[in-house]
Amino acid sequence: MKRAILGLASVAAIFASCAKTEISEVNVNNPNVIGFEANTGKTRATTNDLAVIQANASGFGVYATNKTAPAVEFIANEGYKYNATKSAWEWDAANPFLWPTQNADYPINFYAYYPKSSATLSTALTQSYSVADAPANQIDYLAASKIGVVTRPTSSNIALNFVHILSKIDFKVITGAAVTVEVQSISARNIGNNGTFDFAGMAWSAAPTAFGRTSSYMTATNPAPANINKFASTNATAVRGSSGSLMLMPQNLTARAWDKTVPVKASQSIIEVVYRVYETASGKDVVGFSDASNHPDYAGSQAEAAGYTGPLFVKVAFSLNSNWLMGKNYTYTIYLGDPGTSGGNLIDDKQVDTGGKDTDLPVVDPGTGTTVTPPGPITDPNKPIGFIVTVDQWGNEPDIAIQ
Repeated sequence: MKRAILGLASVAAIFASCAKTEISEVNVNNPNVIGFEANTGKTRATTNDLAVIQANASGFGVYATNKTAPAVEFIANEGYKYNATKSAWEWDAANPFLWPTQNADYPINFYAYYPKSSATLSTALTQSYSVADAPANQIDYLAASKIGVVTRPTSSNIALNFVHILSKIDFKVITGAAVTVEVQSISARNIGNNGTFDFAGMAWSAAPTAFGRTSSYMTATNPAPANINKFASTNATAVRGSSGSLMLMPQNLTARAWDKTVPVKASQSIIEVVYRVYETASGKDVVGFSDASNHPDYAGSQAEAAGYTGPLFVKVAFSLNSNWLMGKNYTYTIYLGDPGTSGGNLIDDKQVDTGGKDTDLPVVDPGTGTTVTPPGPITDPNKPIGFIVTVDQWGNEPDIAIQ
């Protein structure tokens, strides 16, 4: 029988541009040495900003061409780094690069990238990038360019404004009243993770390819505090992923949105959530189970044979209908445990253990034991009004004497 349980829901996306923090170049004693003034988009500590670049012993990479078309390679992927002892930036090369003295050697076009190991440019000025599935291995790539420098600046330094070339994805959770939601994982699935960046135009040259399954944004095994994955507020609460924000390829996913009427296909992009819900005061299970042995089919199951008595979760999905732009931060607010929302659409008919693996126990409503079938919503929008009926015991008053 197809039926739903309780709740979460509409995923709302918001985005904000990165602010900039400017610093001055304090480098070169020799005015003929090419120097840079660097700006970066400043974001939270999990992403790359100016302080991160300064602390990196390799600094950032610089490539430059000069003269008119066809362009001639002038600086071939050299490092430019910060010397903390000198409080100055300097070239990593044995000999610093000098400004040309002949007009014929201009204009010069400069291109920079961070991390230094992330690119090796040629006169084609394109670089292929891949985004790792595991958030811990994802990198906040930065790029900058200064085109058409026709003469040496008075200060010998030119400004490089680094921009974030990926899209940054974060999540928040809102719960229903009087319930606690335990989120095992939040994932972006079937997302393009390979692309080519054009440094000449400072833009992605084509839509990303090689759609992958970005692994969990957060897990139940996160470091202390132990309640990092528990939510019990009707106000939006930021999800603190164990590896920071997701850094994903800019891409338009609107044509890949899941229609929620059929099982998810590899060609459809989703946000996947594995979670359970219980009443905060009583601990009563609402979605999933706090103890596998409370499942009505536990007796005789493989879970029982394995001695598993940990929590059971459900795996749901939300259609990912977004257009991610380069350098933008998108935050998805997910409603969980709220009977006024969908609770997500079930995409796995088995309960999930704490390791993220399927058990042999079907997804059921903890209150009724009714089986829940994908791809239905966790919350049944057509449930009638019901009552839980109790009768208090008689309260004994003092005996009354009648004479």
